[in-house]
Amino acid sequence: MFTADIGIVADAKVSLQALLAAVEQPADYTAWVSRLQAYAQQHPHGYTTNDSVAIKPQQVIEMISSLTEGRAIVATDVGQHQMWTAQYYQFKEEHALISSGGLGTMGFGLPAAIGGKFAQPNRQVVAIVGDGGFQMTLQELALLTEFKLDIKVIILNNASLGMVKQWQTQFYDERYSESVFDGQPDFVKLAEAYGIQGERITQSEQLAEQLAAVFAIEGPVVVDVHIAQMETVTPMVPPGKGIHQMEGVVGQ
Repeated sequence: MFTADIGIVADAKVSLQALLAAVEQPADYTAWVSRLQAYAQQHPHGYTTNDSVAIKPQQVIEMISSLTEGRAIVATDVGQHQMWTAQYYQFKEEHALISSGGLGTMGFGLPAAIGGKFAQPNRQVVAIVGDGGFQMTLQELALLTEFKLDIKVIILNNASLGMVKQWQTQFYDERYSESVFDGQPDFVKLAEAYGIQGERITQSEQLAEQLAAVFAIEGPVVVDVHIAQMETVTPMVPPGKGIHQMEGVVGQ
């Protein structure tokens, strides 16, 4: 339990503006950014592409980054795809990633993308979601039709709650509980039911061509991308360990 030293009861906007005015100068993040850049050089991200059939999610993110020239507003849901987006999308502009963070909310991605499009109607907006979280707020597809919002919804579909399954694989001896789906809706038909074009990508050799075609379309599209089910996010901090004890770092 924490006791506040000073209690403030006021309008949130007015309070935040007052706090900003009280800050004498903006914080200097130079040292922190340099430290992060050093980490990136020492422990670069990487993934294997030796499977000619399974689609690697990292590859999907890299292609989306290239097709949008790194300038889209990108909203994510919560899970493995959230981490892959942060790692492999090459953002060229600030304030372009909308994500609910470490204590995030499943289902956040699509509504956040809609908010981003309303705020910046002339910017390209991409929602990158998992097949689990997407099903929590997919009814918001109705807004894409109603307001003619040109949002590309990319579902990284591994037929599971990917991050939960990864923890159960790595730390709980593959004792899977409520993390793997035996059945799923047809996301293409679901999109069409809302009056939105739906596409499905299942083969790695077709990925580049199909994604390029999707981003050439004017208007909303829901894309069901079937990715390698056992692909994991690295590095990973095991339960009870510190950041300096992370596992799966390239080069270790």
